[in-house]
Amino acid sequence: MKPTISFLLGSGFSVPENLPSVRTLNERLKKINESEICIHTSLQAFFLNGQNDPNRIFNWDSRNFLQEFLEYYNSEILTEGEEFHYETFYDFYSGYLHSRENKIEIERFWNSFNEKYFKHEEHPRDCLNRISDFNKSFSQLLGELLHRPQYFQDVGYSDYPPYDDFVQLLLKLIEKNDVKVHTLNHDLFFDWLGHHRTKLFEYFCDGFELAGSPYYGSVGFDFNKGTNKEIHKNYNVKLEYFTDKYDKPICFFKLHGSIFNKILYTPYPLQKAVRIKTNYAVSQYYMEVFDDKKNEYKFENLLDRVDPDFLSGTTNKARSYTGDPYYASLFKHFEKNISSSELLFVIGYGFQDPGINDYVEQYFLKRGKKMIVIDPSNSCKDLLSKYKGIHIAKILEEVSIAEYLKEVPNSMI
Repeated sequence: MKPTISFLLGSGFSVPENLPSVRTLNERLKKINESEICIHTSLQAFFLNGQNDPNRIFNWDSRNFLQEFLEYYNSEILTEGEEFHYETFYDFYSGYLHSRENKIEIERFWNSFNEKYFKHEEHPRDCLNRISDFNKSFSQLLGELLHRPQYFQDVGYSDYPPYDDFVQLLLKLIEKNDVKVHTLNHDLFFDWLGHHRTKLFEYFCDGFELAGSPYYGSVGFDFNKGTNKEIHKNYNVKLEYFTDKYDKPICFFKLHGSIFNKILYTPYPLQKAVRIKTNYAVSQYYMEVFDDKKNEYKFENLLDRVDPDFLSGTTNKARSYTGDPYYASLFKHFEKNISSSELLFVIGYGFQDPGINDYVEQYFLKRGKKMIVIDPSNSCKDLLSKYKGIHIAKILEEVSIAEYLKEVPNSMI
């Protein structure tokens, strides 16, 4: 049986890819004007980015609620000198959805909003549904900031600076070891790197599979748009679904979910929630089922959660680590993987998640194993003052493969 080496990646891992840091996300999300977003009748929310929205009459109240709820939180809830953090904000309002936490503060705003816009008419949404709608929109806007269209391109690369040394490290390690990569990021960068690096894809798996999937999505395209040969096409594409199968040398675990994971609800009599990966331009979702009465296959329409399937907020994330079967499965893998690992490389993670820190401490550091932290900040100092480890105070692109391998025992390379 091969030795195991684990990786834990935080937001700093994606910064050289020009994906926004937590600081950048906080700055962008703390103030959103209703005029710069669209909330479609389908509840799809997105930034307009200069586009015209011909349907401004629809969901005007949801847009205004989103803008003004953020303003209320920043002016009335945050204390003087306290900075906006989108995860802390998520904990503030999501607690109301789960157990009516912060009931007084949230319902105070809901009442004032209704007094302002619906003084002489019936309120169109009760407080719980308003906050639920807000959550769907806010999560989609966050997901959009982390999305890059290039991650849907089916192209390969022979090199991809500044990640070449990191990729070469993975290829070197799998010669004698199994590699388990865990990320806290919602973005698609490492997924794309694993699937489309010509030297990585054959060794890479992430628990989702296309073969055997009964799930499909409808895609619409206009070909030769603007010409007299314009053709509009709609067709179904098969979608990967979560099977919890990890059977290759590089196993990838997105512990906090992904901006392009979706929850679908299967039809009666199964009626269960399943996780799929959506794809570019997919709208409606279907499931292929066998009709025993007609002795033939057919497509059943599926309901889907409009917001992406990822975790945010410290309290909410910790609740899902054990309470949601999907995330509980991922964290069982995390526990098993780091428990059996000889080394743990931590890259771009600031140790700000108490739940993750507990796993690292309990299942790895307390067992006397060595952690290598690659991050320019000194946020790991408390853990490394108590346990065995090395801190390389550099950003990822400054670390050579020789520096990585220096920390790996000769017997493992």
